[in-house]
Amino acid sequence: MQMVIENEVMAGVPVNVSTVTENASGCEELSFSFLEEQEILFVNWTGLVPSKEMRKGYIQVLKQVQHYKARKILLDLNKRSFIDSEDQRWVFSSVFPKMLRSIGANVFVAIVLPVDLFHDLVAELEGDELIHNNHFMIIQHSLYKEEALRWLNKVPYK
Repeated sequence: MQMVIENEVMAGVPVNVSTVTENASGCEELSFSFLEEQEILFVNWTGLVPSKEMRKGYIQVLKQVQHYKARKILLDLNKRSFIDSEDQRWVFSSVFPKMLRSIGANVFVAIVLPVDLFHDLVAELEGDELIHNNHFMIIQHSLYKEEALRWLNKVPYK
């Protein structure tokens, strides 16, 4: 897995950018940027993502959340291929709870995903896995990145 970390400026604000590209077909791109002023970790994932690469990618997402201690995460999956229900359950039962435990505070995740795909994710959730020591992972679905960003900027997390 190749990862590149750079410093860039987005809308006049310094951000750290990491990019991971992996897949035998070269069709997947997973990129991260952390907007320090707003304390938001942006995750943009596009392309075809087989199960093995999807799991590796989410481990990278977890590492970035831990590195930045990100409590606000925008996960843009709008242009990523659909993942099967077993992989979806793994994300919600393994990755998201690890994020919550590693931060030790409320975590807000805005997921940009088409409505038809998001419904399948929510139907599988129990909810208990997104609670740890009186802290919650709050997940908001958005159709557009701008809508997700507005929500994250409004959440009272401090």
